[in-house]
Amino acid sequence: MKISCLVAAVVTAVFLAAPAVYAQETPSTATQTDAGPVQTLPDAVTSTSTDGATDSPAIPLKVVQAIVTGYANGADGGAVGSMTASGVRTHWGTVAADWRLYPLGTRLEIEGFPNVIFVVEDSGGGVRGNIFDVWFPDLSTAVGFGTKSLKVTVLQ
Repeated sequence: MKISCLVAAVVTAVFLAAPAVYAQETPSTATQTDAGPVQTLPDAVTSTSTDGATDSPAIPLKVVQAIVTGYANGADGGAVGSMTASGVRTHWGTVAADWRLYPLGTRLEIEGFPNVIFVVEDSGGGVRGNIFDVWFPDLSTAVGFGTKSLKVTVLQ
């Protein structure tokens, strides 16, 4: 609980201190930066979502600059258990988002995670506006990911 409060405080501070430009949409023709991968994950967790959401083509609708954080299961990782707010178990590809802006089932591509389509399956107290919380299989990876400002592509 202490770390989740700390993560929420850090995300809130970063979000409030970030310029308003981070919350603005960029044209869908924007290109990804050449910064390379943000996080390298073991082969066991690099598959896409298992809910079939990747069966249809990934057509970009819009690109937003967003704050992206990581979380893991367990009291110290932010999540109370392994079930998401939508009722499915956490798995690689799960992301928590503000359901008012990104409804349950919204598909996303996040800069630095090539060939992974994330699906909004969770929510949380710290994810409001253009803040996304990516589920990681272990706490050390989630903490190591930290808080980043990344381009997130919303898919059709």
